[in-house]
Amino acid sequence: MPPIAEAVLASWSFPPWVTALNLLAAMLYIRGWAGMHHLVIHRFTHRRLFSFLAGIAILEVALASPIDTFDPFFLTDHMLQHMLLMMIVPPLVLLGDPVIPLLHGLPRWASRYLLAPLFRSRALQAAAQVLTHPALALILMSVVMIGWHLPHPYELALHSSGWHEIEHAFFLFASFLFWWPVVQPWPSKPRWDRWALPVYLLLADFVNSALSAFLTFSDRVFYPSYALMPRLGGISAHNDQVAAGAMMWVIGSFAFLVPAVLITARILSPKQPEGARSSQPIGTHSRAAPATSLALCLILPVAALGYAFLTSDNIDIDGDVIRIQADSGPFHMTVFSPPDPLPKNDLELAVLVQNRDTQTPVLDAGVEIEMQLAQSAEAAPVKALPSRNRATNKLLAVTSLDLPRAGYWNLQISVENGKGAVSIADQIHILGTASD
Repeated sequence: MPPIAEAVLASWSFPPWVTALNLLAAMLYIRGWAGMHHLVIHRFTHRRLFSFLAGIAILEVALASPIDTFDPFFLTDHMLQHMLLMMIVPPLVLLGDPVIPLLHGLPRWASRYLLAPLFRSRALQAAAQVLTHPALALILMSVVMIGWHLPHPYELALHSSGWHEIEHAFFLFASFLFWWPVVQPWPSKPRWDRWALPVYLLLADFVNSALSAFLTFSDRVFYPSYALMPRLGGISAHNDQVAAGAMMWVIGSFAFLVPAVLITARILSPKQPEGARSSQPIGTHSRAAPATSLALCLILPVAALGYAFLTSDNIDIDGDVIRIQADSGPFHMTVFSPPDPLPKNDLELAVLVQNRDTQTPVLDAGVEIEMQLAQSAEAAPVKALPSRNRATNKLLAVTSLDLPRAGYWNLQISVENGKGAVSIADQIHILGTASD
């Protein structure tokens, strides 16, 4: 496998809280499903178990894999992430009929003393009645889809990891509400007649198609950040946008139209006689279920903590800005840093080295960072050798610096490999405390 492909595939960033919550949801569902499967075999089948776990696994992939790592560089990559969060994860999770297994997966004291009073609350019941109405779900899904793809909110999410997480939360919340009446997970009751759902899905497809067509056929780059980013592999920002719009169009239309066709076919097909429906027997409780539940309760949280421990020291460029971008010799170099004001302690810098002609990342180049206090040439320089080991994006060389004082510092990036040795420089302002 080419080194660049290996670096891309190694660019995983298991976010501790997301990974822990995904593993916890999987653990609770499996524990609850194991008990319910042996009591109501025809309802809680292995297919529902697979569907729920597939949804959780795809959610983890969307938020922890290279799909998330490279979304600052490619709109196509970012759009794939959005499609997974809105079109794939919610229906798969809901097809697992998750409500009862998740409740039964909780310790009895938690469901009885914490959740039971909450579910009996009239305020919560009234809110659930409003939020699960299909008309509101369709409006909310449309507003969230269009709103977060407008330039200002989208750019805000690109430049702030906090807003990026809020964007993902909006996508998941609105999408779960939207797909709820389509899947209608047991034991919920439908609010609309089944014949209205194909129209419901077609209206959502119209919104998705209009937005994706706008991205696909626009003659300008809609999001300025992608025009400024170094183009990996030489793919232009405009072509990237066209591909992202086409991806949104295809995946969205498939997700909306296939269920619409299936529901229509089911409505038009002859109804099965009541007596012809198969009735599977109720099973007995397996002796292996308690051991399986105990193993999951121990292994999965430990795995989540392990992910948090192993990835806590990684450096990601989410929310970073381009500090320097210049050609020198055979290289095109880009330096990323946090936005101003820059701290003097734990200052994280990332360097991307590319072939100047092909824009292909160069992984065999040695990178050195040197910082010299501008006001005092006699002060000792601060040097560092960035490494790809601590980088979430393995195409980058990253380091963390501790500077002795605030002020203006001359930053020099030196790059060397068999094709040459070059450097670029700039001056940056480091913010300090009143005592500096």
